[in-house]
Amino acid sequence: MMASTKYEGILCHLPILAPRYAEAQMISLIAAERATGAWNWLRDEGLLIVAITSGAFFFTRAIGLVSNFQAERLKRQRAAADPLGHNAVGAYQGALLGAARWGINFTIATVAFVWTLLLLNLPAAAVVPLVSIVGAGLGFGAQQIVGDVLAGIFIISERQFGVGDVVRVGPLVPVGWIEGRVEEVTLRVTKIRTFDGDLVTMANGGLRQTVNLSRDWARVLINIPVSREADLDAAIEMLNRIGHDISHDPEWAPLILEQPVVSGVEDIGAETIELRFAGRTLPAQQWKVAREIRHRIAIEGAP
Repeated sequence: MMASTKYEGILCHLPILAPRYAEAQMISLIAAERATGAWNWLRDEGLLIVAITSGAFFFTRAIGLVSNFQAERLKRQRAAADPLGHNAVGAYQGALLGAARWGINFTIATVAFVWTLLLLNLPAAAVVPLVSIVGAGLGFGAQQIVGDVLAGIFIISERQFGVGDVVRVGPLVPVGWIEGRVEEVTLRVTKIRTFDGDLVTMANGGLRQTVNLSRDWARVLINIPVSREADLDAAIEMLNRIGHDISHDPEWAPLILEQPVVSGVEDIGAETIELRFAGRTLPAQQWKVAREIRHRIAIEGAP
């Protein structure tokens, strides 16, 4: 009798408990299905996304290492073949190497990004705003980047300058002209080490005017003041003798293409007469030769 009463109580509550039990079972099945789907996605697409990003990082790092190794090898070859550093072909190869590295890395990053977006299977409602935001950003920012890349292509294709060249670029706001040696050229930026040791990075689109001081030959120009009471002919003779001596010096002759001579009177002041002392040297060697000439003039005694 007691057992019958117990089951009767359960049967009375069954209409209430059955829907709740069925609902709980349905929720459990949906959760299990979603967990299985998430696990399958992580196992397939998730692992593939990790592999894509890891592969892109690995390849960009490998390209950087290979590029740096090749750049050092080119630098050593250029130094061995041309100790004076006026090999335009070596400079062009260095610039081409930097541009190729930048272009390959950009391509790898773009492919990895697009591939990842495709694997995420984003709904159209989420993709459209994302594309709109990216498009707006590209509209404002990519214009400058595209201009920099096009300028870099022209710099490299026209061989305006290359790695190792001594250049003067500008005018830049607010520093004016910058002069130094090119350390790296990519499609987007150029890096120049100034003679003070500063490394300046500039977008190629901002290089409006460039002066390459490492091509063909350079001119050494020195203006030398001479007292109005001094013998002008004797001063000119002494300076021409110094130009002859340095041009025939075994240490300095390889740097000089044309013997420095006094070209004439450059200026007449109240107390001094300025003589122009000029000659031709190898590219980027004019400052070194000019310092040696001033040193010899100081030893001889100022005219």
